[in-house]
Amino acid sequence: MKVVMYPYRRDDAIIGLTRDFPELDWGVVSSAEELAREIPNATILVTSNRVCTPAFGEALRAHANALRWMFFSSSGVERGVAAGIPTGVRVTNSTGVKATMVAEHAMTLLLALLRQLPECQALQRAHLYRRQETNGKLKTLEDATVCVIGRGAIGREIVRKLKAFDAQPIAVSRTATDPGDLAAVYPRERITEGLTRADAVIICTAGDESSFRLIGEREIAAMKPTAYIVNVARGEIINEAALVAALAGGRLAGAGLDVNETEPLPADSPLWDMPNVILSPHVAGGGSTGYFMHRNLFKQNLERLRAGQPLLNEINISNRP
Repeated sequence: MKVVMYPYRRDDAIIGLTRDFPELDWGVVSSAEELAREIPNATILVTSNRVCTPAFGEALRAHANALRWMFFSSSGVERGVAAGIPTGVRVTNSTGVKATMVAEHAMTLLLALLRQLPECQALQRAHLYRRQETNGKLKTLEDATVCVIGRGAIGREIVRKLKAFDAQPIAVSRTATDPGDLAAVYPRERITEGLTRADAVIICTAGDESSFRLIGEREIAAMKPTAYIVNVARGEIINEAALVAALAGGRLAGAGLDVNETEPLPADSPLWDMPNVILSPHVAGGGSTGYFMHRNLFKQNLERLRAGQPLLNEINISNRP
């Protein structure tokens, strides 16, 4: 069985699949031109959302005559969908592979905000010791209501960690489902009900078209002025101008942002200098390659493909060319 791999980088850990599955006929490419040469007669394409360009899509549509499955090593596939995935090709992503790291990062941002670490850092740089002033601003997760937007692998891991801190997690899901061990679950149509209750909000839902500016002026206005918001999903899920206005006007206590609407964040963005904002450069999934989970996911889906069974993490792609 021929498999083509188009990784984000030539040293990407995902290339280990070529070593661990020697029975497959591998071809590794690093450009759309090389993809066009290698993809004919290939059954599987292993790739990343980050490499998907219009030229990538053109190569697939023109030359992928035998392609049956695209295995995305990323959780996002939106660039691949925009580039154009041929009809009949099954698509899976790697949601959950880095759930532990992303959840840890979300918790780190939230705890840093609650425990006033930005202020402590500013005081440290200024050589100031203001115990009483800082102590009066500290908050805790104990018994705090935290609204987790997204109930996928990352959302579930965040909920598990929140419970370890004695928080009271609630959630917003695409559809209202059984809350299970959560205090409440709201469908997206009732998102403001969840936001109104929340002492903090963590966004970890998929960044697809339905999520674009899911958090806008109305949603931000529904939140408590003492609440914090953390985003480890996609920047475009939040209306950034509305967020900046709320933070500057004291209508939100603070934000921890691993992602932004425009990346890299423009040098003139007000977010850089806001004392109640913590920024990280889209690194929530860092700290581990996630390769062992990638390998296990690929192995299971390879077996399922051969057996004609449903694939894990399979995505229904509509509006194909």
